[in-house]
Amino acid sequence: MKPKDHYDNHLGNFYSWMVGNFEEKQKEQENFFAEQSLAVKNYKIAFDLGAGHGLQSISLAHLGYDVRAVDFSKQLLDELNIRKEHLNIKTINDDILSFLKRTSEKAELIVCMGDTLTHLESIGALADLVTEISKHLEPDGHVILSFRDLTQALIDEQRFILVQSDDSKILTCFLEYFPDYVMVHDVLHERQNGKWTQKVSAYPKLRVNQDMISKMLQENNIEFVKSEVIHRMIYLTGKRIS
Repeated sequence: MKPKDHYDNHLGNFYSWMVGNFEEKQKEQENFFAEQSLAVKNYKIAFDLGAGHGLQSISLAHLGYDVRAVDFSKQLLDELNIRKEHLNIKTINDDILSFLKRTSEKAELIVCMGDTLTHLESIGALADLVTEISKHLEPDGHVILSFRDLTQALIDEQRFILVQSDDSKILTCFLEYFPDYVMVHDVLHERQNGKWTQKVSAYPKLRVNQDMISKMLQENNIEFVKSEVIHRMIYLTGKRIS
């Protein structure tokens, strides 16, 4: 199943619950951006690629950016539209690569966070995305990417991961490894009318690492600034060379 279909038919229905308390997670993201010292300059547009239900978009808007929030899930963008209230956020229901190829706008900051990068269909598509990001960054503009390094395969029972649970729902992931991608099986057990039901859907995630993405950035005139690991996710920051 393609990632969009997986979100439309399965994960989008409980994505917000899976992520956890929105206010808490959103404040974490806002603090992260504030610590990067990326003060808004004259050209204040920011692209949030794979915006989801708005953790990054709302954080960037609070910091003064005029945000373009792009996601293929209308369901998650509808949640963002409710949350954004008066903030300068424009939601765009589109594939992130298609959006970049169509838009003529440039941005001071482009972020692509969560596991969005790994949702692309191939390493070639990822390379195309980095090229488009470079084209749409203002000189000295910044890009922030986050992703999970899936190149090291988990084995045996390690492949079963408890993601989230409460009295009515339990979400477990099972990971199946292939040379270029990992098949992620999202298994949701949900208690309804006193009985437990099981819903399962699977989709592929690319196996990428920091060296691979850093090389793509450098090949597109984006210099490496720094990287850090937060909650087992790699956060990589780059700057567009003038």
